[in-house]
Amino acid sequence: MLASELPGGTITRLATTDEVTAWGRDGRVVTFLGYGRTSPSGPSSPVPQRIDQPLTSSTPWPGSFAATQTSTTGICSGDSGGPVVTQVGTELVLIGINSAASGPCAPSSRPSMTGFVPTAFPTLVKRALDATNVVALPSVTTASAVAIRTTNAILTGTAVASNLLTTTSFTYGLQPDLSGAVTTIEATKIAGNTATAFEAAAINLMPGTTYYFRANATNLAGTVSGAIAQFTTLGGLPVVASAAASSIASDSVVVAGTVNANSVSTQAFFQLSTVADFSSLVATIVAGDVTGEETASLSANFIGLSAGTTYYWRLAATNAAGTTVGATLAFTTPVFERQTSLSADALLTTLNVDRSDATKVVVTPVAKSKQQCTLNSRNSRLLLNKAGNCRVKLTLTKPTATVVAFYNLAIR
Repeated sequence: MLASELPGGTITRLATTDEVTAWGRDGRVVTFLGYGRTSPSGPSSPVPQRIDQPLTSSTPWPGSFAATQTSTTGICSGDSGGPVVTQVGTELVLIGINSAASGPCAPSSRPSMTGFVPTAFPTLVKRALDATNVVALPSVTTASAVAIRTTNAILTGTAVASNLLTTTSFTYGLQPDLSGAVTTIEATKIAGNTATAFEAAAINLMPGTTYYFRANATNLAGTVSGAIAQFTTLGGLPVVASAAASSIASDSVVVAGTVNANSVSTQAFFQLSTVADFSSLVATIVAGDVTGEETASLSANFIGLSAGTTYYWRLAATNAAGTTVGATLAFTTPVFERQTSLSADALLTTLNVDRSDATKVVVTPVAKSKQQCTLNSRNSRLLLNKAGNCRVKLTLTKPTATVVAFYNLAIR
């Protein structure tokens, strides 16, 4: 019967093969423990013995480790199967198991201590755990998604490592049962036997989309997964509304509308066509980029139109979630008959000019149009005299500003 247990506390986890390789390369000082002989021909020790020596980069066989044994101290017969440990932070980590030595107990020109790394033989470790009925599988709980944005989110969970180094991860996808295409992202490695929170960032997601995810934990005993949870990224299709066309001259028009980007960077554009199904386009004007959650008012000025023609137009917007098209609206560019007399109010009505709050309206033909149109000084009516193009200057005086615009009027 042994007089006492090995010192050092409770082993928290097994070292990984990568850790052992790195520690051998760095010459990390580790602790060899055992109850073996203390001299080549002496009896086994009734009390635990220890020696602290640096690991070496030598690997006598696959999955092994080695350390330099001194000429007078080291492991000996009876120490085989004893643990080799090291302290990593608050964890006592098992590097491996003593296996052989050359030195005081077995003379050699190159004294050394060797052993094997359990994590290099996962099947054997699992069989040993199963044979001893040790609960070694980790447990894991899927928590929630936090810091959700349009294209990313933080996935969270908790896991208990069951005293084996455990790798945590998340699997996410678009199907409620996580079938089909999924993505798995590694979170962190944990150890010990207490619940530990972990998280990872899911990136490059689609805006306004529901994702399903679960937490996973893997150690030498196997892999377990938590329940499937879900979250929906912010944003989505833009919201678009076409407004009324205005300033409808014989060769130009101003169109307007509103766009809400729905939290996703969005590009808005106006389309103009002479056919209602937009199978062919006269022109497209990019109205600009819209971001955030506010609704933006946009407008565009189409020029070079044909007089007496019916046009169809709409406002559309596109972002990473897709494209939204506003309602299709129509207007007809005017053509005026010769010998027509128009009051200022009648002209503004025909052109669909906003004259709200206007305290004064002045219509003036430009000098180069004097043959096509004139202004009757007695009644301030615009006279359209000759076929051609009449260009007029329109001045609206309002309480806060004076608005000046020019319009082309086709006369036949």
